[in-house]
Amino acid sequence: MQAIQTFWTRDWRLNGRTAVLLVALISFVLFLTTLQLHINGSSHPYATDVGEIQNALPRWGTIHYNGYPLYTLIGSAFVTVWRGLGVAPAVSASLYSAVWGAISVALLAQLMLALGVQPLVAAVASLMFALATSIWVDASVAEVHTMSMALSFVTLWFAVRFGRNGQKSDLYWLAFWGGMVLAHQRAFALFLPAVLLWAFPHWRLIVRHLLPVLALGFIGPLTYLYLPLRAWMGADWTYSSPGTWQGFWALVFYTRSDLVIVPDTAVLWLERIRGILALLSDDWPWLLTALGAVGLLLPGSPARWQERWGLLFTWALHLPISFIVWEGRVSDALLAVKLPIVAMAAIGLALLVERLWHKRPSLGKLAVVGGLALLVWLFFANRPDVLAVTRDRSAFDTIALAQRIQPAADGRPQTLMALWGHDYWALTYAQAYDGQFPDLVLVDHDNDFAAIAQNSHLLTLSKTFYQRSPDWWDSLLGTISLTSVAPDIVEIQTQPRLAPIAPESDVLALGNGIAIHQADLAWLSADQLLLTVTWQAQQGGLPDYSVAVHLVAQDPPTGPQDILAQADSTHPVNGWYPTSRWQPGELVTDHFLLSVPGGSAPQAVRVGMYQSLPDGSFQNTAWLSLAVPERPLP
Repeated sequence: MQAIQTFWTRDWRLNGRTAVLLVALISFVLFLTTLQLHINGSSHPYATDVGEIQNALPRWGTIHYNGYPLYTLIGSAFVTVWRGLGVAPAVSASLYSAVWGAISVALLAQLMLALGVQPLVAAVASLMFALATSIWVDASVAEVHTMSMALSFVTLWFAVRFGRNGQKSDLYWLAFWGGMVLAHQRAFALFLPAVLLWAFPHWRLIVRHLLPVLALGFIGPLTYLYLPLRAWMGADWTYSSPGTWQGFWALVFYTRSDLVIVPDTAVLWLERIRGILALLSDDWPWLLTALGAVGLLLPGSPARWQERWGLLFTWALHLPISFIVWEGRVSDALLAVKLPIVAMAAIGLALLVERLWHKRPSLGKLAVVGGLALLVWLFFANRPDVLAVTRDRSAFDTIALAQRIQPAADGRPQTLMALWGHDYWALTYAQAYDGQFPDLVLVDHDNDFAAIAQNSHLLTLSKTFYQRSPDWWDSLLGTISLTSVAPDIVEIQTQPRLAPIAPESDVLALGNGIAIHQADLAWLSADQLLLTVTWQAQQGGLPDYSVAVHLVAQDPPTGPQDILAQADSTHPVNGWYPTSRWQPGELVTDHFLLSVPGGSAPQAVRVGMYQSLPDGSFQNTAWLSLAVPERPLP
């Protein structure tokens, strides 16, 4: 008991520099434990642009609006250095965010110190910010937001310093960092009322040094010259057209104002508010965020009234903006907007605890102990959500599909089109940095497909048709035909593959005007079978038929209990090529994957077609049975 009393009465104060360095180290180690170590596979809004950045930085490329030239310039240099040390680009890009994340948390602590918060309280409050889901994810994946926060906090730090001491040097640093952060992230404009409020007492000094202040502030926008420079140098990864005047100015002045959508009914407002409040609670419990707002409101803290009201005004501006930044879904822009809300709440908590400490040190110490307990709780509460994003390996499923593409029998190149986004980024990263499918030509959806189809085989992922339907391809290339070249890989042909109609003695005629021209069954792995079927249309004007593929324990099956697995399809070629579009003599290849249940002993795979009748029943064609070959050893 005596030991506890001695500990409780001891001076708990830390050295300010020690506290800032300690916060940077702890947060950096924290971010390392969840670092994304491979090409991004998550479709979560936190990871919307991650695959693009993982590809752009090692190429010294440029990224989406508004270009983020400072981020890509420094990031490319960072990734290049680490690649020279043998670190993969995806890891280096994530590490780049982790470094900025640690810097931003340390600068938040430094900002709290400038506001008069003692180092121990500032350290605990800033680490609570580091453990918020938003900043934790952004510091674990390749994203711009940790750099945005670092630039914001350093600008606010110098704004507080200038507001308090009126030093010319702090004014110059404020102008320099303010220009940098506004050029990098236009949303910093929501911080400007606070900066202006803090700087206003020294407006005469600002007027006297207006020219150097403007000159220093203009250095930030000059970084945009990097974008056309890389385009003119022939960078192979440039977003939009920064090498043209129109493209350059579009990147410079893009503000994402199209994302500001105000609900026009009370019902929509209520629905939006519920969704955003739930989203904000993903970072911290609402009670904690509300206490932070209270800390900004209460007088008697070490922060001056201008500083407290400036911070509160910043918090109050970002909160409504989070309700109207909307793309019809939760987006990365919305997730970025809520970051300053948590940061301002962390400052408010620090001011609240500092006020308690000043009134009664025992209450302040108790609040710090509670803060330490909250750090532990936040770690275990938020870590699974962070890992769900950074450990998602869905991209490797897409990469595995492309690995199945074999060289064309006629020797023509194979060109695979993937939509710009997660699929294209995963595939091009795997090709460039993992040495996958070196003979495959990869293109995104913005290309001359007529020219591609003339000179090579034009392939795409089966799921591409959900966004670019066969009708869309018809509008580009004329009436197309489809065939499968590998599981979930479809070839788009401007001319169908035709062959003389084989006599029924050489094929299995299904009795519906279609024959099975060729079929093959092979084990793809110890628990997966691959069925390859080539159909041939024996006549034109066919109705639509569906495909039935059954893995059976007994052939023919005596009932549903004998069907171990199915791979039925509404239409051939993964459901995208109705038989009504087939021409006489056309050959269409299909691939079907069948997962074999563990412990089962399949005897055969049966494949045929069926047609839905008006009375709701089905009319089956003849069936082809293929004996299951001997299972390979696992």
